[in-house]
Amino acid sequence: MSRPITSSVATRALALALLLAAAPAAAQGATEQAKILFNAGAQAYEAGKYLAAVQAFAEAYRLSPRSGILFSMAQAYRRQYTADKRPAHLLAAIKHYREYIAKVEQGGRRSDAVQALSELEPMAERLGGAANAPAPAPALERKAATQIMVSAQTKEAMITLDGGKPAEAPLIAEVAPGTHKIVIEAPGYFPESRDVKAAPGGVVALDIAMREKPGLLTITAVGGADVSVDGRLTATTPLAQPIELTPGRHFVTVIKRGHKAFAEDLEIGRGEAKRIDAKIETTGQRIGAYVLMGVTGAGVAAGGVLAWLAVREQRDAQTLDDRRLKTGALSTDELSQYQGHVQGRDDLRRAAGVALGGAFVVGATAVLLAVFDVPTVTASKRDAAPKPATTAPRERSMEMSAVPIVVPGFYGASFTARF
Repeated sequence: MSRPITSSVATRALALALLLAAAPAAAQGATEQAKILFNAGAQAYEAGKYLAAVQAFAEAYRLSPRSGILFSMAQAYRRQYTADKRPAHLLAAIKHYREYIAKVEQGGRRSDAVQALSELEPMAERLGGAANAPAPAPALERKAATQIMVSAQTKEAMITLDGGKPAEAPLIAEVAPGTHKIVIEAPGYFPESRDVKAAPGGVVALDIAMREKPGLLTITAVGGADVSVDGRLTATTPLAQPIELTPGRHFVTVIKRGHKAFAEDLEIGRGEAKRIDAKIETTGQRIGAYVLMGVTGAGVAAGGVLAWLAVREQRDAQTLDDRRLKTGALSTDELSQYQGHVQGRDDLRRAAGVALGGAFVVGATAVLLAVFDVPTVTASKRDAAPKPATTAPRERSMEMSAVPIVVPGFYGASFTARF
């Protein structure tokens, strides 16, 4: 007969289950923190702050004991010894090289570590210290101080701690337990600020990624022009505000139907403001369309005048014809006048038809020229592959003519266009 599980046993089992579930997440968090600390150490090493690098590497190794970190610590101690000639740093470098060799039996940086020991151990012997003696632990490894370590992924970054004097990244400082304010700034980047809470004897590590300030591009051009950046339509003139661009190279085009295309390759930096005056001239094709529209208007006006005159001739001929119907006959002069009015009416009708027909053809051509006057953009010079030199094509002129055709029983117009 089984006994029921008591509440205390159930509580302990639940706590154990929660602890096991949280363990992977905690381990992952420790690994990420170790990476941040290692990055801070690497930046300190590159900046020549070797003791600060050792401090960051030591804390990273505590969270994630990987052999490669031991080699980095040894390298930092070796550089520090070269700078200050303190035997404690020489012995610390030897100690960490040996630990690395003991963990890495082959591959990795083992050969570099062996080479380093072959150079450093004789130096320790000449200094009168036994190379095999344990290295004294520097204060930075013995002291469980409260520390803040801040690294940045941006060069020229300056870090301010609690309103103090800005210092180059990385920042590794001992602080009092409590909340501290960190501000990081760099030319061309938005400033970043963090409020961090440091526990007594703990280490707070931050690796801050800064956001680039966009470049600002202002374009002046005729209204209604399409502005594209790197082949993507971005705005229409006039611009309500400058265009924000990611720093780097961009291909900018300004296009409006009936105007020559404008294109420019430009380089813009972080937070830089640039201005382009895109002077896009009217194309010859659009000018030709305007001329033809004027010809169309003149043709319509001429056709209207001729049609009005034809109506007058018809009215005069109708008056004489009405008289003939009333009197039964017309005199010789009146008959001649009647025939002249009829002939004039017919001639004016033909002329009006030719003028209006020609105006229609010319107007349709003007519309087509305007509709198909789409500017083309030459590819960006940075993307265009070099091509063999060729003879430049001969520039062709545009000629247009409209000739009325009037023959007995037919009227119309002949239109010719050559490009």
